[in-house]
Amino acid sequence: MNRRSILTLATALLCLGVSSYARADETLKFRTIVHATGVQSQDVGDVDGHLISVGRFSGLASFLDGTVGTTYFVFVTDYIKVHVFDTQQPHAQ
Repeated sequence: MNRRSILTLATALLCLGVSSYARADETLKFRTIVHATGVQSQDVGDVDGHLISVGRFSGLASFLDGTVGTTYFVFVTDYIKVHVFDTQQPHAQ
């Protein structure tokens, strides 16, 4: 998994919809529009396909009443590529 794939995955997860936090009978609804301001990845090297990534996204939060605020979040991933092997044996004829 390369840097572009990680960015695409992270961006897709961000674009899935509205974020909401609820407490008691109150609900705050808002939308966030963010972009990657920094992403770094490193091949760990202990096993084939082990990758660690860190990054920061920043952008704007838009609230229902029309107000806008800044937002950011950071992420860390620890990815290991899974190898799938075909376990079927050829049939004797």
